[in-house]
Order: sequence, then structure tokens, then C-alpha cells
Amino acid sequence: MAIATSDLLAPETQIHGVRAEYRIIGLIGRGGMGAVYRALRLADRTIWALKEMRPPDDLSAEDLAENRRMFMQEAELLSKLSHPNLPVVADFFEHHGRPVLVMEFVPGQTLEDRVRDANAPLLEQDVLRYGIQTAQVLHYLHTRTPPIIYRDLKPTNIMVTPDGVLKLIDFGVARTYKEKKSKDTVAMGSAGYAPPEQYGKGQTDARSDVYALGATLLHLMTALPPIPLQPPAPDSIHKINPSVDKQTEQVIIRAMALAPADRYATAAEFEKALRTRLDGPYVDPTARLVVPPAIPQESTVLGQRPKPDAAQIPTVMPGQMQTVLPTITPGQAPTPGPVREPLVKPVQAPETGGVTCPRCGRVNKAGARFCAACGTPLSPQSAARLRCTSPRGSWELKIDRLPLRIGRRDPRQNHYPELDLAEHDRGIASRNHALINRDTGGYTIMDQGSTNGTSLNGSLLPPRAPQRLRSGDRIKIGEVEIEFLGA
Repeated sequence: MAIATSDLLAPETQIHGVRAEYRIIGLIGRGGMGAVYRALRLADRTIWALKEMRPPDDLSAEDLAENRRMFMQEAELLSKLSHPNLPVVADFFEHHGRPVLVMEFVPGQTLEDRVRDANAPLLEQDVLRYGIQTAQVLHYLHTRTPPIIYRDLKPTNIMVTPDGVLKLIDFGVARTYKEKKSKDTVAMGSAGYAPPEQYGKGQTDARSDVYALGATLLHLMTALPPIPLQPPAPDSIHKINPSVDKQTEQVIIRAMALAPADRYATAAEFEKALRTRLDGPYVDPTARLVVPPAIPQESTVLGQRPKPDAAQIPTVMPGQMQTVLPTITPGQAPTPGPVREPLVKPVQAPETGGVTCPRCGRVNKAGARFCAACGTPLSPQSAARLRCTSPRGSWELKIDRLPLRIGRRDPRQNHYPELDLAEHDRGIASRNHALINRDTGGYTIMDQGSTNGTSLNGSLLPPRAPQRLRSGDRIKIGEVEIEFLGA
């Protein structure tokens, strides 16, 4: 059961954290166990991602406890880490009894989104550079004490910013490596990207993440998800994508060997192999990043506001990092203390009239026609919304992310459309039913070859042919009527 839209935090909701106050700007995404919002930190008017655990009401006590444990684990792990390819943790507290994690807002899109938007394999050299960055952050995790195994590497869990910097997200499945242990306590991961030992047959180690990175690069180079426990055969990648060099293919095949001993022993070794396949020298995109000034930090308790004083704001020189949050004990609020600042500065919210890009999240100056980061048009239509009605109820959804997918969720495939009709149409909507997007002329809707079709103003849409939307247009999918409200 997904989270009802009416249960989500509404825009302009103000929340008191341990370190600062936050104001909800809008929803970024949601899943079966929680939601992520774009939030404004009032102390310095920067944009952050606020992740709230909000499980469905019908969850068993045992499942609720397990999901809470994983949420706390993610907060604890991230609070101890400091790397340019990991999001910064700014705050952790409870709001109305629900754990809330405030993290660096990462503008851009996931690698899965990149493949989907391209509707084709990505360029081999781009994929190699993504692989090098990812191998570097995996090596950092694997060399902690104790080592941290990510265990859920896949294109949906890797964000790429407009500057080309990758960020690993979602540490809910990560675990620390325990010597002399024969297998993991809990077997988790994603089918296709998880190696054999992650199916409860052994303990995961650094080589498990090597397999998942190989599977991720396979997906990017072929635009096809990997088949579970089936490494690519020689020449199979080249047949799908002839532009991939056969020596590069051999690197991927070795990384995805079923036996851990046959893979690269470390992420650093895998990175070295990827570098040999580059046409030129590798340029690290994180090397250009500058650490911003830190915001004032005071000892506060849960529910009390910090009192910022501009005179207390220290300047952090490039290359330095702030100290990390203290250890978080499950079931307890974290003890306030210093917090590190992100290497990529969160988007600065202008005092008045800023325009937020619905695609990458950048806040542009007032009156901007195009996003300075990704080029998305920033016309007044960015405030468009959908008014939805079904036998189960009515709700509105702001179009603040594009493309906006309409369909039915599929947790097994980690598929959560922005407009989820699973609870509203009695099984008529397809998993990938329709898509709302926009071009320089405005918004469009396209039926994605659905089984039962999509109607626009009473006429059935031809499949895979975008149709222009105008304010007041009515879309019908099964028993759900959707009114498009343009600005």
C-alpha cells in the first residue's frame, strides 16, 4: 500500500529539527516506506532533501521495526562518512513520531533516468568515467574500519549532477563487513545487480559491490537491465552495442564473474582496469568543487530553534571538511554536535521570485526562461498541476518533476510512477500507462502503448504519439479523470 497523497507533508509546512528549522517546498519522490521532499533550511536559505519515514498503516509490527532499523542505519552510516560522491547529512530527528533525515539536495537525475531519456545505450567513454567515479567511492567505503559494503548498487541509486559528479543514494541496505562470518544475516539487494552470495549463500564483501558495479555498467552500455545471475557472454555486449570495444566488454565480464575469486579483488583494481579503456586522461569532476562556508552550529535540543549569528560563521578553506555527526543510537535522537558541509553547495534559494527547475532542482533567478544547469524551459507553465478524481477520492498533484509517469507501481522492479493509480482504477491502468512531458511549446501527454488506452477530451489517443495539453483538458484512464491545469 503506497502513501496517500493527503498524508504527505504539504508545501509550506515548517518543521523543527535538531540543528535548524526547515520549510517544505515540495515532493521530490515517494515509495512504499517513505517520501523525500525538497526543503528550505531557514538558517541560511539553502535547499536540502528531507527524507521522512512514513510506512503504510497495514505494516506488521515486525516489518515496521525492521524498516525503522534500516532507516536509522542509513542515518548512522552517512553521518560518519565524508566523501565528495556521498550526500552530506545535515540533521536527524523525529517529527510527529517519524524519523526524518535531512541530506544534501543533489540536483540532476539518476543514471536510470539518463538511459530512459536517451532511449539508447550511453556512450562507452561516458560510462567508463561513471564507473571510475563509482569505483572510487566504493573503494572509500570498503576501506573504512570496519568496511562498509553498499550492497544495492544500480542505476536508480546513482545520481549525476549537472557538473557530472556522481552521488550514491539510499544506504538502507548497506552493512559493515564482519570477519569469519559465513553469510549475511539478511539477504537483500536488487535482482540482476546482486551477485550469488547476496541471495543468502554467503557473506557479501567488496567483490559483491564489484559485481553490482559491473552489472550497472552493463545496463548503461546496453540500455537493458542485467539478467539475474547471468553474466554477459563474450561478444554479447558488442552485439547489442557495436560501439563498445571488446576489451571493455572483457572488463565487464570479469567484474560480473559468478565466483567472487574470479572478479576484481577490490574496487580500486576494477577502477584501474576501467582507466585503461579511456581514450584520454581521466578528469575528476569533483576536483573542481569548493567547500562553502559552514552555517553556525549551536548545541540545541530536539524541538528548539538554533539562533544563528552571522559573526559566528567560520570560513572553510577549499579541501577542508567539517567534522561529522556523532553516532546515532537506534531509538534515540542524535546528540547535537558539529556537522560537515557538502562539497557541492546546496542550491541557494533567492530571497524573492526564484524559479525552481522541475527537472534538476536548480533555483534560477527571477524571470529566467531556461534553467542555467540543464536548459529546461522555465515558462509560467512550470506551475501546472493535475486535478485527479476517482471513485476512491480526489487529489491534486503539482507537476514539479518531468517526465511525469502515470501508471501502476511495481515494487519488485522499484517502479514508482509520479502519478500512481494502483489504488484508484481497479486494475485498468498499465504499469507504464502514459507520460506527461514538455518541450518548448508546452506540456504534452503520450500514451505508452497501454492495454486499455488513454482518452483526451473524450477521444482515444494514438499510442506513442505526444499530444499537446491545454489548461482545462481532461484525461481519462480507466475510472480516473485527470484535469490538466496550466498556469
